[in-house]
Amino acid sequence: MPDKLDTLKIFCTAAETLKFRETASRLGLAPQMVTRAIAELEQQLGEVLFLRNTRQMTLTPFGQQLWPKAEALLAESESLFAQGKNKDSQDMTGRVRVTLPPLFENQEIVRHLLQRLEPYPELAIEWLPVDAHLNIIDEQIDIGIRIGTIPDNRFIVKLIRPVGMRIVAAPELVQRLGMPDTPRTLQYTYPLSALSNSNSGRVWPWQFADGSSFFPAKPAFIARDMGSELAAALAGRACSQLPDITVRPYLQRGELVNLFPEMNYTPYQLYIFRPHQPLLPMRTRVVFDHLTQILHELFRE
Repeated sequence: MPDKLDTLKIFCTAAETLKFRETASRLGLAPQMVTRAIAELEQQLGEVLFLRNTRQMTLTPFGQQLWPKAEALLAESESLFAQGKNKDSQDMTGRVRVTLPPLFENQEIVRHLLQRLEPYPELAIEWLPVDAHLNIIDEQIDIGIRIGTIPDNRFIVKLIRPVGMRIVAAPELVQRLGMPDTPRTLQYTYPLSALSNSNSGRVWPWQFADGSSFFPAKPAFIARDMGSELAAALAGRACSQLPDITVRPYLQRGELVNLFPEMNYTPYQLYIFRPHQPLLPMRTRVVFDHLTQILHELFRE
């Protein structure tokens, strides 16, 4: 059987994956060994760590409390054994995979990040801007940036800023059609853009601060990415509902108009996150910290 530190590593990996078979695969162990190690740890602690049924596995409240403590202990032990070695330079080699939505500021984010990583020429960044939310554990992605609701406690999360939705149009479109007096008028008599859900094939609804929502009745422009929706709005082709962090500079320059400020909806957060890892590689920690700082600088409210 593994020693106590190995058992804690098995527990932390199982807490991250919530699958004993995947835990065994990651650690190069037999699945039965993972099951026995967790059972023995539960017996030693006198507490159940996981709740299991035929469909899923979850951490118990005690397991949730134990997880960060076990990670800290493993990290401290690793630091102790690494003393006297040139570990930092070795750990800054390899690849870090980052996924994020296709924000307009992507080029700026990449430029600032690569400039800060100049001291580490052996570090490779794999940059994955995609509309779909990748499962970062299944896809073995190290860091994620998202706009949406905060994920569960399997992840380390750093909030950047709230993100609202704004209904915008080009001034020439407003001049031509007039200012809509109600959302219903907007829905049925104005050209609207629609964002297509790549999973279902349907369009996403427009949502408002008072809790109401609607689907564009007859979209004049349909896209799978918000950047194309923004282009349609700027061209005067359609009214669009877009994130405030995307439209802010265009509103400031007068290239777009906020049609219903009282209906501005702020349901989301821009955040950066990574999975809990018992022994986080130095390269991932460095990239995560730099990205967090860059996002705060670029998206300051």
